[in-house]
Amino acid sequence: MRRLLLGFGLAAGVAYALRDFFAAPQPNPSWEETDNDPEDLSRDLAQRAREAEGAEAAEETRTT
Repeated sequence: MRRLLLGFGLAAGVAYALRDFFAAPQPNPSWEETDNDPEDLSRDLAQRAREAEGAEAAEETRTT
């Protein structure tokens, strides 16, 4: 009985090690690779607002 439990334990350990070894690497999220970087978000929103104001001003000059 002891050998049976030891065998199952060793087999489970080997299976876990092999699964961990051959598994695809887990993704590591990074703010550098995303579009929602908190530091860039405020600058991006300010830039969008400036562009929108510029577009509105250009429309007003065309219509008048």
